Amino acid sequence: MMNSMDAMHVRTIGLYRAAAKIGLTNLTYNMMCCVQLKKTVYAVFLHDQYAKVMG
Repeated sequence: MMNSMDAMHVRTIGLYRAAAKIGLTNLTYNMMCCVQLKKTVYAVFLHDQYAKVMG
C-alpha cells in the first residue's frame, strides 16, 4: 500500500484538487489498514475458537 499512495508527488492543477487527492489517498490508506487489522483479529478469533473445540 505504501508504494501505491503517490506520497512523493501530487500532480494536480489547483490547491483544492491537491487537498482532495491527498485526503482521498489518506482515506484509502486508512481503510486498507482497517481491513488488515480486521483480518488479523478475525484470524486470532478463529484460532482461539478452534483451540477451545479441539482442546
